[in-house]
Amino acid sequence: MRILTPGQVAKLSRNKNVRRCGPKSVRFRKDFKIKAVQQYNEEGLSAVGIFESAGFDLGVIGNRVPNRLMHQWNKVFRVIDVPAKVKIESFVNLGKRIRSSNNIRTLKAKISYLQAENDFLAELRARKRK
Repeated sequence: MRILTPGQVAKLSRNKNVRRCGPKSVRFRKDFKIKAVQQYNEEGLSAVGIFESAGFDLGVIGNRVPNRLMHQWNKVFRVIDVPAKVKIESFVNLGKRIRSSNNIRTLKAKISYLQAENDFLAELRARKRK
């Protein structure tokens, strides 16, 4: 994990695309996330290019961070089935939707497993009776 110095935190905090910054994390503004995903998907810009044009120093945030974040943000849009052209208001509470979506997926898998287990046990009981 990268720990940012107070000078790096101050520099990142001055960037208009940063919502909040601390020594261990950087939070980006919602409008920047949406714009970045649109540029990445529609205009074909690279994640690194998007972050550099937004004024981020890759030496500070890390060279791999833009690609990792772009992958995460794209996943958010796919999970909630929102097209890339979306307004900022629909980006609110996406984290909750993702968590609930993952919970639903997990619960569906558990249900199908338990159903298969019940079918197997019913078949065993039927064989014992014969």
